[in-house]
Amino acid sequence: YNDPVATLTQAYALCEDGRGDTVYILSDGSTTATVRDVALTWAKDNCHIVGLCAPGINRRARIAPPSSDAADVDAYTPYLTLSASGCTIMNVSWFQGQTEDSKASVGILVSGSRNYFWGVDIITGAAANQGDEVCYNLQITGSENVFEQCYIGQDTASRGNNAASANVRFGAGGGEQATRNVFRDCIFPCFADDTEPTFITATTAADTQRWNLFKGCTFINTGTSTLDAGVKWADTTGKLYLQDCAFDGITDIEAAATGYVKMYGLSAAVTGAADVGHF
Repeated sequence: YNDPVATLTQAYALCEDGRGDTVYILSDGSTTATVRDVALTWAKDNCHIVGLCAPGINRRARIAPPSSDAADVDAYTPYLTLSASGCTIMNVSWFQGQTEDSKASVGILVSGSRNYFWGVDIITGAAANQGDEVCYNLQITGSENVFEQCYIGQDTASRGNNAASANVRFGAGGGEQATRNVFRDCIFPCFADDTEPTFITATTAADTQRWNLFKGCTFINTGTSTLDAGVKWADTTGKLYLQDCAFDGITDIEAAATGYVKMYGLSAAVTGAADVGHF
């Protein structure tokens, strides 16, 4: 096709399942949203998204709701549902900052498997009203997905007194168990004005299987309140591994030890800790 299209939805319609098609998102370097678009389910396997922009933070190869929909959370949650498998998403930003109150929101829901994210910003809850609700930047129910050098969360709007709010949620309340997902060198920002939100959560006893791993990741709360815990883990069927990760602005890694969250290496949240070479 010789002619570019205006939205990601239009580009997706031109892709063919399993054929390796790639959508390129252009940026002029400063526009706040290059491809304003509706919520989208990406269900075609082996179809990819690549942003053509500087690979910084808050990239301007960016997908965001139209400004006219600033008060409509329901129409943009999840903003992207990746149900396909074998897709690569690189160097793009998903932004969601609606002002509507009393609405739960999800930025990206990954229900597919073996997908790869590199340099993806997932910025959800970037409005005060959203930040006080059940807000997940990323929710994973699929398996064997890899996230590398991603920026997942936001610190421009405060996150308030909602114990379920988290940067990353595993599972969906049972029946869809996230397994063998890997995060490498990712940043998870937060600006908390209450102690209850967290960075990582699994809310029920069967949200994961086997293991999920965070390696070399940084979790930063620069808000006015210290979080009770960096991780809230109710799951009893899978383990969470934190290798060489750093936390700031939290009281404990877990509010109470469950035996299912394992750490390796030093953490800023654990004074006097020594690396003894095992989880």
